[in-house]
Amino acid sequence: MLSSEIYNKLFKYLFFIILIFYMLVYGPYGIEEGDMGSIFGISWSMYNGYFPHRDFVYIKPAFSPFFHSLPLYITENYAYLINRYLYFAQVFSYSYLASVIAFKFLQLPKKHIYFIAIIGALVSIHNYPPMPWNTIDGLFFSIIGLYFITINSKKWWLIILGTFFLFLGALCKQSFYFFPPLVGLFLVYRKELRAFLILTISGLLFSSFYLLLFWWQNALQQFIEQMFSFTSGSSLLDTGIKSYYLAIKFHAFYIVFGIIGFWITKKYTSKHLTFLSVNIFIVLVFVWLYYKHQSLYYSAKYGIIHILWALGLLYALIKSIYHKKYTILIILFSLSWCASISNGYNTPIDFSTPTILVVALICFGKVFTIKKWHAIIVTVLYLSTFYYGYQIPYREQHRSELNYPLGNLFPRLKTIYTNKKTYHKFKELKNLSSKYDNFTILPSMTLGHYITNTTNPIGVDWAFNHHLANKLEDYKKMLSDKNVVVFIENFENHRDNYEDSSLLTVYVTSHWKLIEKHKHFRVYQKP
Repeated sequence: MLSSEIYNKLFKYLFFIILIFYMLVYGPYGIEEGDMGSIFGISWSMYNGYFPHRDFVYIKPAFSPFFHSLPLYITENYAYLINRYLYFAQVFSYSYLASVIAFKFLQLPKKHIYFIAIIGALVSIHNYPPMPWNTIDGLFFSIIGLYFITINSKKWWLIILGTFFLFLGALCKQSFYFFPPLVGLFLVYRKELRAFLILTISGLLFSSFYLLLFWWQNALQQFIEQMFSFTSGSSLLDTGIKSYYLAIKFHAFYIVFGIIGFWITKKYTSKHLTFLSVNIFIVLVFVWLYYKHQSLYYSAKYGIIHILWALGLLYALIKSIYHKKYTILIILFSLSWCASISNGYNTPIDFSTPTILVVALICFGKVFTIKKWHAIIVTVLYLSTFYYGYQIPYREQHRSELNYPLGNLFPRLKTIYTNKKTYHKFKELKNLSSKYDNFTILPSMTLGHYITNTTNPIGVDWAFNHHLANKLEDYKKMLSDKNVVVFIENFENHRDNYEDSSLLTVYVTSHWKLIEKHKHFRVYQKP
């Protein structure tokens, strides 16, 4: 009993120490002009009075930018920093809650909860940039909802509270629309019909209130049109099904080889050594990807997470045939699947806790006991691996080159360090923003208006074709009617020539008057 308590407290302390470590060591380094501000740029517009879908185009449900606008009501100057570090807290939180849920249903020793949560969080974070993101929000609110529903399904108010959070998760991204019905099927399968009815009725009520709000704001039709302007059935097929098939197809030989190796290791060594060996193998794949500078974004080709997800789901399905309690794993894997349905980052890695748990279950079986020192070794292995991965932050230079404090230019970017080139780009933006007050930046410098304390006259910072939902002509007219000065980013030497992906940008450069040209920006006015 005493050793169990020591084990639990050790990893409980480690859980919070690692979380703080990630915030302090990885939070400050690196920034890029697009993704890392795409949600928060919309938050800034909403904070300044813009209503989503009506005043600007947004092709996803708008709860994520609303959620990340909340810190602005407390402090404008530190709201982005709060959200940036909140990312780590969200991933650690939902990894812990998922572990609590799974351990409760599977009746596993509670002393291992924090260890599984730590590894699940580390793999989920990997070297992902700290930033507001709707996939992370969808996972965060969905797991909170599942927690309240499963903690005590006899209490009606907990079901309603859980349904509310499932509803918020679904409002972060279309792919999470699938999750509340799956939770409902889970309740039906467990013959908890009263809980299912409460979930269904309260979910319909929350949805009705949401639609009523948009109707009241004259934005309901726009909301419906924009939701499905870019997210199509082909996206579901390609990223929700085909990517898993391709990951298995591309690695069929390695999968067979790995299964044979696992069987031999388990048969002729201890279960503890087997568990350690499997995690070493996973770590080596990550190290190889980082060494080859191959991003996990190419997840169909380098699909270890897809493969582990598929094997984990297969394990859960087989076990569920004989033991109903294993259906909780199917629900958790389905949430990972929801997170992977994306036109951009289509991988289940953002929620890796069920995969890590199944690896342990396969190795240890019914006697689920992980030795303390083996758990420490595995934790150190993952910490070291992702430290190596974080040496080159997302779309940045090596950490050794990130010596330029952006707080010297913009107080709202205090504690954030970048490379020399990006620093001078932000410096140029500061000079231009002091010269013009009615400007927008095309196509994708998404933090531009927040850090310059200005309001985007067109409300859209992410002005690519599909994100404008066929409203290109409306935005052309808006630029002209509001007499907006347009800053165009120079992309000639950029790794991604985003300019060609934005017809609005092409329109401005082709038809408007060039009045200034600098190293990083060109300035246009209407003719």
